[in-house]
Amino acid sequence: LAHYGRLPLADVRTFSPSLLPGLLYGLLIGGLFALYAAAFAQVRQGQKRLSLPQLLLATLLFILPLLFTYPINATDIYRYVIGGQTTSLYDANPFATPPSQLPDASIAAYAGEWADATSPYGPVWETAAAAITRVSGNNLLLGLLMFKGLAALLHLAIAGLIWQVLAGQETAVRTAFTLLWAWNPGLPLTFVVDGHNDILMLSWLLLGVWVMRRGHLTTGLLLMVLAPLTKFIGLLPLPFFFLAAWRQIPAWRGRARLAAGTAVGALALVLITFLPFGSPFHYAQRLLYEATSVPGFSPVVLLFYLANLLGIPPTYSLLYGLGGALALTAVGAGLWLLWLAAHGRSPIRSAADIFALYIAQALSFRIWYAAWPFPWLLLDAAEAPDPRQVFRLQAGLWFLLTSQLSVLIYGHLRAYALGGSSILAHLVGVPFTFGLPLFAAWRQYRA
Repeated sequence: LAHYGRLPLADVRTFSPSLLPGLLYGLLIGGLFALYAAAFAQVRQGQKRLSLPQLLLATLLFILPLLFTYPINATDIYRYVIGGQTTSLYDANPFATPPSQLPDASIAAYAGEWADATSPYGPVWETAAAAITRVSGNNLLLGLLMFKGLAALLHLAIAGLIWQVLAGQETAVRTAFTLLWAWNPGLPLTFVVDGHNDILMLSWLLLGVWVMRRGHLTTGLLLMVLAPLTKFIGLLPLPFFFLAAWRQIPAWRGRARLAAGTAVGALALVLITFLPFGSPFHYAQRLLYEATSVPGFSPVVLLFYLANLLGIPPTYSLLYGLGGALALTAVGAGLWLLWLAAHGRSPIRSAADIFALYIAQALSFRIWYAAWPFPWLLLDAAEAPDPRQVFRLQAGLWFLLTSQLSVLIYGHLRAYALGGSSILAHLVGVPFTFGLPLFAAWRQYRA
């Protein structure tokens, strides 16, 4: 709490400003994951029994201290407060007005490098942010705590949704896989410490899955439409769930009603949610900028650096050419996934794959991306526990761990052991973050 108003904004290296404290932080994260794995194994094997209220109460006790922890790995939560204040206090449009243009010039300092950028989030999120800051006003600390509190409640809500979606599984499986979400150390660090808004996007998607499982296909799909209206990346899994709903309806008349109801309802949601903010044109421009700028710490940038080491001149044309090639490959793989979905492949499995494809080809990687595929890998392994799905889940679990540790490579290791070299940090960090999960899961699969 003593640090919430500090400028410039801090990160984990600010609070552990040398290599040894960074190493100790990494060991702490690794220890938490080891305890988490042990807890899952005991519950899955029936050695320990937990009811859902006990599981959620323990989760609440775990995350309460994190509400008062500085957002050490992502300070986007300050942008949430500023975006909400833009609407609620200044009656301005966050899709057209950057923080630097607000009447209170001191606000822009908390936006950091994004002081001149408009909102990259959807109208559902900006409406929620405005509602929060209408209560917190210009009290920065209260605003931060309210956003973190919302994320904590949504983390618990998703645990409850996973429990409901797995209603057909035996109790030990249902409890253990709900625990996989609720007690995963990387998720509260992302969603409670950092208060990251991806938790709301995932909540809409999982709520839609649960409603669809109860037979309300159009309603479930429309709930899912709120995900990209919260954060645009939530659009990726929607076609797979639509195809799954389409296949469930044998008659063409019913399929026509599903398509019409979903299309009209989705259009209505877009119009209603954008109504307070005007045309979505500004939002579309911002999304394009977000997707094509600020490359860093990604497989694409590693390929760029490797090309430089081989003597190829470092140009933006090379960088975006490599990114474009990977993006086209991902599009081709996505079309193949759609073909599989049209022929009956699980939409849960496809949701995990499409998020993973995006992460693999993105110009820039952020540690909260690792949370996107995880609930789908978890549900898939619980409902189809063959070795391939278990392998995928193990890779997703390792990816959550390596993503959390990657900040130490790009921060501490780069600053204190690699002479500040971004090239060396990428050479170490990208294989560690993206390659180690696959290798570790393969070793477990072979064993």
